[in-house]
Amino acid sequence: MTARSKPTLLLATSTSDSDLEDDFSSLPFPQPLPRSAFTTTDFSASSYLASLHRHQTLEDLRAELRTRSKDLERELVELVNRDYADFVGLGSSLRGGEGKVNDLKLGVMGFAREIEGVKEKVVKAADEMEKDMAVKKEVTRKKALARNLLTLDARLLQLESLLLLRGQQEADDHVITLDLDETSNSSLTSLPRLQKLVTSYLYIKHVLSKVPPAHPFVKAQGGRLKKTRQTLSDDLSRALKECRAELKDEELGEDERKELEGRLVEILKLWSEVGETRDAVKALKARK
Repeated sequence: MTARSKPTLLLATSTSDSDLEDDFSSLPFPQPLPRSAFTTTDFSASSYLASLHRHQTLEDLRAELRTRSKDLERELVELVNRDYADFVGLGSSLRGGEGKVNDLKLGVMGFAREIEGVKEKVVKAADEMEKDMAVKKEVTRKKALARNLLTLDARLLQLESLLLLRGQQEADDHVITLDLDETSNSSLTSLPRLQKLVTSYLYIKHVLSKVPPAHPFVKAQGGRLKKTRQTLSDDLSRALKECRAELKDEELGEDERKELEGRLVEILKLWSEVGETRDAVKALKARK
């Protein structure tokens, strides 16, 4: 009996040692894969597995990753279904607004027609204004032309009066009275009178530059213009000859000679302003 009890004791002892060997509670077990570990910007799979899962087999890791992938797919499907349901609900909430949309459409179309009507009125008013401006421009041009033609006639009449080509009554009516005795020969060739003649002639040329040379009125004044220019040339030639004749006088004093020389220069300047230098050369070459 004693012999039988010993094996029983040995068996119990053996069973106790086996339970101690099969007890893994003291070993470290891997933690579940946290989702935050995969969201870092510098995530490294090799470094992560080497540091945290040294006590987990590759098959266990694959199984856990498959489970995590399925969980993510399920969450994605739920998210899509939820957004789609919201989208469908939005479409349903918009039902029944067709009438308001049509009313708004009709209002916009009416406003567009009003704009087109206003646009047509504006375009029509712009065309009419453009035509009126063209008419006004033409009237202004004709008015300026008429004013220049009247000025030309008045200035030409004044020059004819200064050149004694008109009667005394016309001279009094159209010309400022000269402070000269126009009946004397000396006054006809005086420097002040010649300067007034040249000034009046140059003003006529200025007015002529503002009117068309082919205008019938301008053409009609061709004879008057030619006669006034010839008479002015004759008066300047006469003054130049008289000045030359006086300079030949050997009894002239030095002051008188300088005065005559200055007068000669002024007459030549008047010739230059008139633009008839050839006539001046002819007058200087001509004998007394």
